[in-house]
Amino acid sequence: MPIGKRRQSNVILYTLLTFVGLFIIAAVLAVIFYLEFEKQRDIAENAEAQLQKVISRGEQRKGLNTIVGSVPRGKSGLGAMVDYLDQMVLLVIGEVPPDTSAQAKVEAVKTRIRETLQSLAQKPVALETVPEEIPTNQILELLINRQFAAVTESFDDTMKSLLTADSLQEMWDSVTAGAGPFVRQLGLRSEKQLNYDVLFVTCEFEKGPSDMKLVYNDKNQIVGLSLVPTPADVLESYQPAAQAPAQTYFEIETTDPNTLAVVRLVEKLQMALNNLADARLAAKRRLGQLQNRFDDMMAATNEKEQVLLAEKGKYQKLVDEIRSDYQQLEDLVKQTSEQRVQLLASQLDQEKTAAKQQSQQLLQTEAKLKMSQDKMLRTQKQLEQIVPPQDIDVAAFKPDGKILLVNNQAGIVYLNIGSNDRVYRGLTFSVYEKNVPIPKNGKGKAEIEVFDLEENVSAARIITSKKTNPIVRDDFIANLVWGRDKSNVFVVAGDFDLDNDGQNESEAIDRIKSLIGKWGGTVSNDVSVNTDFVVLGQPPEILRKPTFEEMEIYPGIMDKYQNSVKNLADYNNAQARALELAIPVFNIERFLYFIGYKSQALKAGAF
Repeated sequence: MPIGKRRQSNVILYTLLTFVGLFIIAAVLAVIFYLEFEKQRDIAENAEAQLQKVISRGEQRKGLNTIVGSVPRGKSGLGAMVDYLDQMVLLVIGEVPPDTSAQAKVEAVKTRIRETLQSLAQKPVALETVPEEIPTNQILELLINRQFAAVTESFDDTMKSLLTADSLQEMWDSVTAGAGPFVRQLGLRSEKQLNYDVLFVTCEFEKGPSDMKLVYNDKNQIVGLSLVPTPADVLESYQPAAQAPAQTYFEIETTDPNTLAVVRLVEKLQMALNNLADARLAAKRRLGQLQNRFDDMMAATNEKEQVLLAEKGKYQKLVDEIRSDYQQLEDLVKQTSEQRVQLLASQLDQEKTAAKQQSQQLLQTEAKLKMSQDKMLRTQKQLEQIVPPQDIDVAAFKPDGKILLVNNQAGIVYLNIGSNDRVYRGLTFSVYEKNVPIPKNGKGKAEIEVFDLEENVSAARIITSKKTNPIVRDDFIANLVWGRDKSNVFVVAGDFDLDNDGQNESEAIDRIKSLIGKWGGTVSNDVSVNTDFVVLGQPPEILRKPTFEEMEIYPGIMDKYQNSVKNLADYNNAQARALELAIPVFNIERFLYFIGYKSQALKAGAF
């Protein structure tokens, strides 16, 4: 290799080595710088975390002066806040606890306030209260203590037979179940009704006040016991007493430390003191009113006593006169008693003879009636063998019209009856096979509803129809209620389940009657020779006969029981009369089929 080229190769090699060395040095310095940067970043993050414990970023944005206030020289923001906290603690409890945490200082303040309030709540308020003493009723006390046997000892013989201790317990439990537990007695008042003394004990239950009415006879025995509403004016007269304070202690809630606001507590104490002062004045006014009422009652009692003494003299004179007349009458009765006995014996013999004759005549009449009935039954059987009995449902199988034209694509049919025949919009019909008798169950091949009218024809939409047996021309249509010539008379009785939910509707009869009236029919209450059809549901259920105690508590319960008995009697009578007069009887399903309304009966607003 020439010398010039060799020197040039050495220079390139030295340059390359120098560049590699510098690159290695730069890489080492970069690694050292990166490690130092990561160390400083960890230090910065730790410092930021420590700062976040002292003050959050949101608080930093607000500014230290906004949160703490002015910070004295030489003090940090945290130190200034601690000084402010110490000043508040000193203001509340009068001293600053030894150097400790802010939480411990606040807990010390809460503890000192709680102890002070508990001590204050245990001390009675030095205000005079004037409680109104209401005499308690012994019967009420026995009921409250559930001594029912002791209560019945005050009953007369009739009440003891009607209201036993067990029945009284059931009655009291029923009262407390409806009105809530007994709270207190509000007052007493008495009245004179006929020859009985009536005592009203006003009781306050959890859900409201009521009067326990006790009726006493002249032997001081209870002949009546019931619970009646308290009159509004009587309840108003007891209201001031009911509002009077029943205690002389402050009720201060000290369990929740968040409610220990000193200013608010002072305001509550001031309000409580004002309320107690007002209550004291109200109690004094109430006492004055009661004193005035007592004086008035004493004056009225003295006046009534004088009147009674005067009346006593009059009645005593009248008693003496009655006693004298009674003695004279007794002597007269003794003289004529034998004659009266003989006359009564003679009348008794005559009545016995007449009764015997009537009994014989009744037996003869019953025998003749039995013979006539047997003869009529034999004749009826012979007649049935000769002439088959007539189908009583034949009146229901009469068609009302027929199909003139069918538009299956539009779902419309045209009928041979119109407005001149008293047809109207909304009237439904069952469609039956032409040249085939109407089935006994009334179920047709389709149901239609009239929507358009002319004088002699009408248009109806097809409500239900079978693809396998479509409506064709000359098919019959019928509706049991509607009639072009007359208004059919219906009788509806029994319980009905119109929506097939297993429960009978209380207003079902009224809805069926309304539907019949809407379509031109007439509804009657009794089956007669003028009745065309009878619609019967399930036999009505008779309610349980209420006890005496239930009638005392729920006065209308006997009416409900009697209505249920009457409904069953009406049902049985309608069924028997329909059979006797050969009137067609329909259940609700058969009735709906015959009026073309079965498919719509379950829809909302169908009745």
